[in-house]
Amino acid sequence: MSIFIKVLGVIFLLAGLALSWSPIPVGILLIPLGAAMIVATSSHAKKWLHHLRVNNPKLDRWLCKMEGKVPERIARPLHETDANNDNR
Repeated sequence: MSIFIKVLGVIFLLAGLALSWSPIPVGILLIPLGAAMIVATSSHAKKWLHHLRVNNPKLDRWLCKMEGKVPERIARPLHETDANNDNR
C-alpha cells in the first residue's frame, strides 16, 4: 500500500505542477496534497522537504499557508516538516 500511496503522490505532484499554470490553478492544491502523501510514507522525503523548507523561506510560507486549507490528515505530514519545527 505504501508504494501505491507514493506513486499516487508523485502523480498528484506532477499534475499539480502542470495545472498550476492553467486559468483555474487547481494545481495549487494538488502540489501540497502530493507532497504530503510522499512525505507521510517516506522518512527520506520528510528529511529532504524539511531541509528544502529551511533553505527556502518562501516555499515554507506557502506550504504553511496551504496547511490551513487542506484536510488534517494531509496537513499533519506537512506540519512535521515545517522549518520552525525541530520534531522531525
